[in-house]
Amino acid sequence: MSQQHSRLALRILVVASIFFAFIGMIISLAGDGFLPKELADWKAAQETDDEGAMLVGFLLVSPLIIAAVASLVGLFLAISVLGTMLMLLEPTVESGISAFFTDLDTTLGGVILGIAFFSNALEPDQYS
Repeated sequence: MSQQHSRLALRILVVASIFFAFIGMIISLAGDGFLPKELADWKAAQETDDEGAMLVGFLLVSPLIIAAVASLVGLFLAISVLGTMLMLLEPTVESGISAFFTDLDTTLGGVILGIAFFSNALEPDQYS
């Protein structure tokens, strides 16, 4: 794959990942109707106001990630690892549709990291 194609693929995947993460977050915040009543009640008892702040932060940071993919790959890796580790700390409940979009975002994150670290997409321009 040429460097130009690698860069284009990386940008498309970053935008798709942000889109799927946003959809998953919206469904997770508003989609308690997809859960059985007992689980929805348990989830409501566990929730804090952090979800709204997380959504606002996500919307503020997303344009930066799209604009500066090359310089933020290390940060993206650190956030991915930290987010995965935080999932292990406490039980979570989410609907199947929310889990689908979250898992899709996680998979795209792995592909993004693979292209970023194992292709020439982030190397300086090659003129031939």
